[in-house]
Amino acid sequence: MLPSHLNGHSALARRRPRLSAATPPAAGEPPAAGAGAASAAGSLEDHDRIYFQAYSHIGIHEVMIKDRVRTDAYRAAIMHHQKFIEGKVVMDVGCGTGILSVFCARAGAKRVYAVEASELATQTCEIIKANNLTDRVVVIHGRIEDVDVEEKVDVIISEWMGYMLLYESMLPSVLFARDKWLKPGGLILPSHATLFMAPVTNPERYEGSVDFWCDVYGIDMSALVPLAKKLTSEEPSIETIGGENVISWPSVIKHIDCYTFTTEEFKCITSKYKVSSMMLAPLHGFGFWFEVEFNGPAEASHNGPSSLNPLDIIQKKRRRGSDDAVLLSTAPEDEPTHWQQTILYFPDPIEVKQDQIIEGSVMVSQSEENPRFLNIHLECSLSLEDRH
Repeated sequence: MLPSHLNGHSALARRRPRLSAATPPAAGEPPAAGAGAASAAGSLEDHDRIYFQAYSHIGIHEVMIKDRVRTDAYRAAIMHHQKFIEGKVVMDVGCGTGILSVFCARAGAKRVYAVEASELATQTCEIIKANNLTDRVVVIHGRIEDVDVEEKVDVIISEWMGYMLLYESMLPSVLFARDKWLKPGGLILPSHATLFMAPVTNPERYEGSVDFWCDVYGIDMSALVPLAKKLTSEEPSIETIGGENVISWPSVIKHIDCYTFTTEEFKCITSKYKVSSMMLAPLHGFGFWFEVEFNGPAEASHNGPSSLNPLDIIQKKRRRGSDDAVLLSTAPEDEPTHWQQTILYFPDPIEVKQDQIIEGSVMVSQSEENPRFLNIHLECSLSLEDRH
């Protein structure tokens, strides 16, 4: 058994190198609301205050918007469902700059509630005003759990996905909005999400991070190798790999139907896996990535994968036509995104033979110290399959 216990207590902050400590507001000083924005009262835990303060920085939003795979997918999904959105009420959970709210308004939405907990809500109001949409887009400054919206909505849209799909734990906020405001038969974008995992080989990365210390400008620094191995393996790494780094077909760790998934299910996700290596290579760890689909409400019950066989899901993706619902993929073989892939490295590589069986289990749970973070427990073992 080759256990790898990795926890996400340190901040693998999506779209930024690290969550930094934040200074809480002065005693008695309320959070500032955006000009013209409705403000929701409610005390924030320290971790939420730091989280939302991080999203006040424009750099995070620049990275997200410049990710054309991400932004084009959302715009295409909105236009794909334009007939459903036109004349309807939309809620944008965690609207940021308001770009998705503007897309929905331009697609004909009667009214859009753009909910944003960070101080960026001030600038979002100005963006809505500059685009002459104040009659249709209402910016609300506050957490979705604290705001007051007096009418039900027909559509909920949100870009809630973090590294490894679940990091940042924003999905429960979308589920909260669904349960409180979404009308029966309403639309959720994205509607489905699938988290994949596969064993990976990455000699260049390992050599550059670990073996590098064996000879530095002719100086033996191998005393640092144990520290380098510890650093490499104690935290997940966010980086871009290619299809050539993946040594087996992926396993589906979790498929999420946003119409039915619950907050309780989100707290702890477990899955077993069993794959066969397609090549002789050093196994350096496991890679995680995800896909989200933008299906309509009528498709919610039957458009999720009837089988969680990764081959079926991949073949379905390759057969997609122009009339199919939009798919946003962060897979290694697809165009890179700002999410990249999440890699869990072992301290030492393990030589794997072709057709060797790699199996085990993975558990992903919310950190008790900070629900925005994840704890990851991965176990694997290797064996040769008996073909007789």
